[in-house]
Amino acid sequence: MEVTQSYARPSHAGIDDSGALRMGLTAEASRPGVQLTAQIKDSRSYARVMLALYNVVSSDLRSKNKDHSGYQKWVEERYLEELDATLGAKLRALPGLKEKQGRLKERLKHLSREIRPLEQTIQSKDFYNKRYEYFQWLRKHDMDAWWVLDPVVSVHEDCVVFEVFSLDESSYGRVTVPWEKLEVLGDVRYGTTNVDYSSALADEMRRIRSYRPAFLSVAAEGVSIATGAGERVEKKIDLPPTWVRGFLQVQSAAVYPALEVPFSPETLSEVLAALQREREKTGPRSLRFQLTPGECPTITIEPWGTVIKERVHTYTGDSATEIRLWGRRRLLAFADLLPHADSVTARFLGTGMPSYWSITLDGHRFDIGVSGWTKNDWSSAARFDVLAATGQASDGDIAKASQELEKRLKLVPSDIADLSTETATAALQKLCATGMAMYDLADSCYRWRQLLPFPTPVSDEDQRSRLAGRIVQTGGVSFLKDTDEDEAFSTLTARTDDTTFRFRAWVRGGETRREAKFAVTLDLDNDGRVRFASCTCSFFKREKLRKGPCAHILAAVGLASQQLLGAKAAKKADTSSADAFDFTDKTFVFTGALTKFTREQAEGIVVQRGGKASGSVSKNTHYLVAGDKAGSKLAKAQELKIPVMTEDEFLALLGGSIA
Repeated sequence: MEVTQSYARPSHAGIDDSGALRMGLTAEASRPGVQLTAQIKDSRSYARVMLALYNVVSSDLRSKNKDHSGYQKWVEERYLEELDATLGAKLRALPGLKEKQGRLKERLKHLSREIRPLEQTIQSKDFYNKRYEYFQWLRKHDMDAWWVLDPVVSVHEDCVVFEVFSLDESSYGRVTVPWEKLEVLGDVRYGTTNVDYSSALADEMRRIRSYRPAFLSVAAEGVSIATGAGERVEKKIDLPPTWVRGFLQVQSAAVYPALEVPFSPETLSEVLAALQREREKTGPRSLRFQLTPGECPTITIEPWGTVIKERVHTYTGDSATEIRLWGRRRLLAFADLLPHADSVTARFLGTGMPSYWSITLDGHRFDIGVSGWTKNDWSSAARFDVLAATGQASDGDIAKASQELEKRLKLVPSDIADLSTETATAALQKLCATGMAMYDLADSCYRWRQLLPFPTPVSDEDQRSRLAGRIVQTGGVSFLKDTDEDEAFSTLTARTDDTTFRFRAWVRGGETRREAKFAVTLDLDNDGRVRFASCTCSFFKREKLRKGPCAHILAAVGLASQQLLGAKAAKKADTSSADAFDFTDKTFVFTGALTKFTREQAEGIVVQRGGKASGSVSKNTHYLVAGDKAGSKLAKAQELKIPVMTEDEFLALLGGSIA
């Protein structure tokens, strides 16, 4: 996907005649107008969190091959000293032959480069080629920007948010500047844009002092203004689709249940100082968090066994647990913040799972989300977007959610009129998937945030998702009734809490009926989010959710919205009427154009209440619900003298409402 990023001039900073430091963040010119000029309060803290953000965006902790050429040359010299003159002469000629070989290899590379465009005309480029070409282009044309993908800045009514990814895409960084920390000067235009954030600007950030006023300006300036300050900067890039997918996974994982643990800045300073002093040569390379209710957490640094105990905060969870975190050196990005931090809070999703860290300084907030381990970057991490919303949303629902969110800039699913909470949540998640919205963990709400000026195409599904789709299409998912007993589910823990609905299903391992079946359990909340998931397959037993849900959980999640609608309707009927219609063992068929509800919704409710849903009319059918333009099924039902209902009559059985 080729994207052109255009800037009137590079971002800049400097001290004016009054001694104030003015920072101009040049916005991407093709975006809708975003404008903000403000004096920053507690500017030194602002500079610190922005420098931590730069640490994230410029970091790459992927393992690199070490250069052993010097050692190998020394070994070769010692070897030559031990040989006779004849053989030694031949070996001394070897470097010249290797040099010739190197020249031939370079020639071969040159010819390969000429051939490659011809090959690319008959076969598509994969992502890795695109990413390689992009960074090679950027390194040649703008060395400073080569280290970063331009940060995203969003100006909202209550805060300004900066977001970035690290080079290895395993760390997500965010800075939130609340509105009360800005003294706004002039007009403000809300919206989202990219900003040019170079190493030179980071150097100027280091010059900020508490006694020196600091001003922030975000604006897309015209070319005429830029002529005196610098030339227009254009970057035409092949934007990796993983960039948008990474944002989606970060915010989707944020809504998954997690353990929230406060730490004192001094404790984490000790941990990070130990990591800076030592360099591990053997495994394991993890941080081990021991959490016991009513006691202060302890952190063990492996492989050295160094134990550091929290001195201030106690763990308030219900049960003792242990969390292990890998890729720990990514936390060094905020090491310089800790001596000045007011508070530090960690959110753990589980061992080997993503974690979130929040640090506040004088009201400014820095957040970093790290994937389960460094090589498991956010773009290839768990499919948390699937677990974040199980509901179904039509194109009309998505359009309505988009209009409402763009108008309000910030909302929760219940704010969208005429949509149920699970449908609204599903619609908002679709907007997140196309880069048009974000979920804000700090405020537990959705915000309007366009990563690009246009919706981004949703990336192709992975292999597990495709298998899950085939399992659903071939009828491989069978949900159990609440009254059904099965030993396969007897060892499970209780529901997440009283506000969730538990569903149990047998899911086939593949497309054919001879495949083994696995027991899947899901807990869904009122918004259709998965709060707990488990499966008896070997993949889940080995990986849990560290590498994403297995195909069987994905298949069950795909049908879970129908079950949730049925469970809600059944719960409402139980509390509203003792004389509710008994669906037990009754077979319903739905036909025609249904306008009051979807066929999937109605079938889910029938099954949840103990009935059966069929796609064809037979002598075993008890009721046919017919919408507009009902055809052959209606004729056959009349022939067999099967009772026929309208949509309103079916709704009357449910107490007047589908939800």
